[in-house]
Amino acid sequence: MSAALAAQEPTHIGSRLELLVDDALTETMTDGTRLVLHQPVRREIVFRTDAPWEGNAAAYQSVFRDGDRYRMYYHGLHYRFSGPAAQAREDHPAVYCYAESPDGIHWTRPELGLFEFNGSRANNIILTPEKVAAFGGDPAHTATFLDANPACPPGERYKTLILGSKPLGLYVLKSGDGIRFTPLSREPSVTEGAFDSQNLIFWDPVREEYREYHRGFRNG
Repeated sequence: MSAALAAQEPTHIGSRLELLVDDALTETMTDGTRLVLHQPVRREIVFRTDAPWEGNAAAYQSVFRDGDRYRMYYHGLHYRFSGPAAQAREDHPAVYCYAESPDGIHWTRPELGLFEFNGSRANNIILTPEKVAAFGGDPAHTATFLDANPACPPGERYKTLILGSKPLGLYVLKSGDGIRFTPLSREPSVTEGAFDSQNLIFWDPVREEYREYHRGFRNG
């Protein structure tokens, strides 16, 4: 480390959590201190995606604490184990679902009654392809977050980033209750990328700006 860098004042991070993946916030590590990748420990299952509308390919969970409860958002999708892959969504269109928990362990699916599935509205579906058809929205590629921007209007506290195809890009949906979402804009917020995975967005309180992460490919 150069003398100039070593002479800099310490970075004040207050009480915020930091992901230490490099040495940006550490000058030296002594007495055997080192960065170690956290090892997950397998525990009991706390939530099974076994409802008919969730299918066999439920994934892309977004989980966060909101007051006295935890909210979970995830997509439901069903794939065949045989036959053309293109028929997968014809058999079971992608849907976006919501669950909640008081402790992050015991989860319930509220019967919201917003969308019909197999003749019943007794489900926790909050988005369907038809709901976001105006911009070709795909509920299978979604992520939801609680907007921590101090200037965020109450009616936009919850935001969902969703892939759209008309035109191709990532669109932002807004909600005041975390259940009923509508487009924040008719235009995509991000237009360059592969967008073929779970695309993430959040408010960065340090930089005071929104940050978005998605997958892309170079030379292929």
